Amino acid sequence: MQDEHAIRTALSSEHGVLVSPEGIGPNAQGLPRVLVTMGSDSDLPLMMKTVNTLRHDFGIPCLVQINSVHRDLRSVVRHIESLPQSVQVVIACAGGAAHLPGNIADLRADLPVIGVPRDLGALKGIDALLSMVQMPEGAPVAVMAIGEAGAVNAAIHAAKELAIADPAIKVRLQAYAEKRKARVQGQNETLATKIESLDARA
Repeated sequence: MQDEHAIRTALSSEHGVLVSPEGIGPNAQGLPRVLVTMGSDSDLPLMMKTVNTLRHDFGIPCLVQINSVHRDLRSVVRHIESLPQSVQVVIACAGGAAHLPGNIADLRADLPVIGVPRDLGALKGIDALLSMVQMPEGAPVAVMAIGEAGAVNAAIHAAKELAIADPAIKVRLQAYAEKRKARVQGQNETLATKIESLDARA
């Protein structure tokens, strides 16, 4: 929550904020490799899953921006066309439709765009999911699952894209996978202990 508040505060006075493993805004280091963008700061709690996975699990600095296609399309075009050259992947959250990731995919044919549908409104993100997967030929959006799983997977997918040319990120991806395996092994050991305890009581 503290990091989310710091990002929200920074976004209230400037358009984008750099987030890295070292810190947020003035405390961040390095150049952003990923743009994490959303249409409103109400999307920030969900997209913190993306930001934290990028910075803590994979050591990837990211630029966090709010870009509203519906409220200020001209600014979106300007911001997306002038992204730092260090940005190699875009992750865009959308609720209700594919307008933000779809427009970015059209504006930046040189960058892969990953869409995260938000669980929002009467259809709970199904509308955003379907609109993203139905992007027309020539403007692809790689679509993740609705909600938190999608937000985390978007970060992992971005890390895999970057790992193609970055061995350090590849090592972190392997460590992340091993950590997940260890968690399952730990759960199995706990389960075995519980079963033995139940047998002893029987």
